[in-house]
Amino acid sequence: MNQNDLRVIKTRKNIEESFIFLLKQKDFYKITVQDILDTALINRSTFYKHYEDKYQLAETLCNEVLDLLKAGVRNRFCCATLEDALITIKPLYQILSAKREEILALFNIHTDTIHLYDDMADLLKRSFYEQHNTKTQHSPKILDYFSVLYASHVMTSIKWCLQNNGYEELCNHAQVFFKLAEVFKYP
Repeated sequence: MNQNDLRVIKTRKNIEESFIFLLKQKDFYKITVQDILDTALINRSTFYKHYEDKYQLAETLCNEVLDLLKAGVRNRFCCATLEDALITIKPLYQILSAKREEILALFNIHTDTIHLYDDMADLLKRSFYEQHNTKTQHSPKILDYFSVLYASHVMTSIKWCLQNNGYEELCNHAQVFFKLAEVFKYP
């Protein structure tokens, strides 16, 4: 199957949108492949040409979001000031906002292998730790603590912004970020 074929792209998008629609209606465990087929108006063989099952579909969507976050976080720690960081992460928030319905729906899936919110928090925690590990004189334990605080703060901000379409409002109150950022400063 040619992944660049317009029909393939449209079919995958239809399947994914149908799945997200269903996630907003009911719990992941209660969604069946038949539900996806009925919502997407496709047959079973079409679904299985693209995905093994609903788990692979969910994992694919979660991995796409994680890849967006990885790309957005990469430049975040190169910023000298918090204002620069806010400017740097704005495109990430815009991208995440464009996928807000999808991301919020995916946040509700909690299986042994699918847990987007926790995976995003873990990525942020590891990124913070790796970035500051060589720059600080703090013990690994306290750096781990700061990493958890950072990840918690960012994930709370992401979720709030997605739920309230509130990135601009949050940026308008950037002085709060400046005060909170003092926690993350190192000697």
